[in-house]
Order: sequence, then C-alpha cells, then structure tokens
Amino acid sequence: MYASPAAVRTANVLSPPAGAISMTLYTLSHLETAACLWEAVLELRDRPVTNSDASSRALALHKCVDTLGTAALRLVVVGWVEAVEAAWRAVEGEYPLSFDWDFVPRWIADTVDWSDPRHPVIRGTAPAQNAKSTLVPPAGYGAAPPPAIGTSHKNHIAIEVHAAVIEHRHGMNIHVAVDAMALDAEIAAYCREYWSEIDDSRDPKALSDAKVISSYFEQHPSESCTKDLIRFEPVAYARPLIAGLIEQGRYCVLSTAHLTVHTASCLDKWASWPPSDRPIDIAASVYGWFVPTRAIDDDRRAQLPQDLLRLIAFGRARGFQFLLFDCDGSDVDGLPLHHW
Repeated sequence: MYASPAAVRTANVLSPPAGAISMTLYTLSHLETAACLWEAVLELRDRPVTNSDASSRALALHKCVDTLGTAALRLVVVGWVEAVEAAWRAVEGEYPLSFDWDFVPRWIADTVDWSDPRHPVIRGTAPAQNAKSTLVPPAGYGAAPPPAIGTSHKNHIAIEVHAAVIEHRHGMNIHVAVDAMALDAEIAAYCREYWSEIDDSRDPKALSDAKVISSYFEQHPSESCTKDLIRFEPVAYARPLIAGLIEQGRYCVLSTAHLTVHTASCLDKWASWPPSDRPIDIAASVYGWFVPTRAIDDDRRAQLPQDLLRLIAFGRARGFQFLLFDCDGSDVDGLPLHHW
C-alpha cells in the first residue's frame, strides 16, 4: 500500500526567475507519486480496456504524445502530483485497494480531460469521490496495472477476469466477475448477508459497496478477502508452463517499529520453535519476520498480542496475504509506532 516516507530530497524548480535561486522540497512520497502517474498514463495509452471510453482515451493519449512529445507530456503529468495526493487523502481511510495500481489509474481516467492534445488538464468539476466509486482490483504484488478484459497479443485474444476468495470458518467462497465493479457487488452482497457477525450498528444497505467491504473485513475477527486479476492467454503465446505452477502471493513491508518490544520478542522466539508448536505460522528473515494474514482460529488468536492481531487485520483487509516486518521498512501513517 501507499506510504509517506519521511526522507526528503530537493530539486530545482524549472525556469527560475533571472537572478534568483528557487528551490522546492520534494519528499520520496512525491517522487513515487510522480512515477505512479507516469506509469499509469503509459498503461492507459498502450493497454486500454476494451470499451469505447478507454479506446477513445488511448487514441487521445497517442495524439497528445505525438503533439507534445514524451518529455513535455511527462512534465505535465508530474504537475498532477499534488492534485492526486489530495484526492487520495480524501478517501484513504475507506479506500480498500492500493494507491499505485488501483487509485491512480482510476483518478486519471475519471479526472483528466485529454480533448486538447496540446493541453491535457484536470477537470475542475471532477469530484474526488469518483475515484472510490469505480474501483479496479489489485493485480498482484509486482504485477502491471490491470487493463481488464480482452487485450490482444499478435491477433490472439487474452481474457482477463476479476476474482476474489473469501475465507471463513466453513471454508471459502470464490467469486469471479468480468469487471471490478461487478466483483465488488458480489463481495458486498456477501458482507451484507453476514453483517450481523461484526459489531457495527450501521445499516449495510445504506453504505456503498466499497465501504461495506472494507468495514466488514476490517472488523471481522476471522474472515478475509483476497482479490486478484487472472489472465488467460492463448496457448501459442502463453508463458512457459512452469511459470503457471509457481504459487504467487501479495505482501506488504511494514517497519518493525509498528510492533511492541514484547511482540517482536515473541516472533523471534516462535521462529525458532518447531512449526507444530508455534501459535502462528511465521518465517524469520534477515531483518524481521514474514507473517501470514489468513484467518486464525480462536484458540490461536488468544495466544497472539493485540498489536499483532491489529496489523494482521490491516493487511488482510487490504488484500495482502503476508506481512513482512523489516527494520528498514516504511512507517505507515495511521498505524501505532513503538520506539525501541
């Protein structure tokens, strides 16, 4: 997920006034946002969804590149950093998906007007909530942003579907849909049906699908939901068979400072125990630990510190299958910090 590193770098402002030295401060967060914006623009140009709006946008982007040139357009896109970060701050607390692969492409699609190839602009009337009303699910850790259904490769059609797995005490539910909104509607229907299992007095029918999903899985003590984008390629152009047999997963890196000293000591101790004796399946890394976010039975939950349970719920609610606690990991806004 998106975090805001504390380190700061400086860069010259373009075209400073004569005789003046003008400097502005950019954090690593700004640089990462600029990279996310440019990456999303290239994906929207080169891998459009197969509908008329996306195709028209891709053509407008190609025309914009032809008119302005890549270097000039890149500077225009970098100028949107503050706007997209402001929109993200407005929805960050309830947005269930990632900043880079999900929010940024949706924000560009909903907010930027490409009609003038010499001057793409942010629509002044585009509300920030548009970005949370049309969600794009995560494509998996390290994967490219999703182009959705039916992209072509050398005249062969590759089909992509949106899938989700809900793990619960009776097993799991698997949901598959043709687009992100349809998938969210199915997941939200499940959450509304079992809303009584969480301690939330709100009427789920009065909440949006995104809010229902994030609230339900953040508050439920043992259930989780993982989303992914599955791509079916033509046999002639499929990746080598062995690649399809490799199990993959999504994880996020958190600073060990989000753990208390007591919890860190427990993880260190448990990592040395035989697997059958551990209260949770973990693995030690050089500078921390891998911790799964899957649902835990009540007996094992009772053995885990509350700060660890909250962090597991944080990762599970955002679609991560593992947490990597690392001493060099980023501090995440909103999560407690323990200085030790």
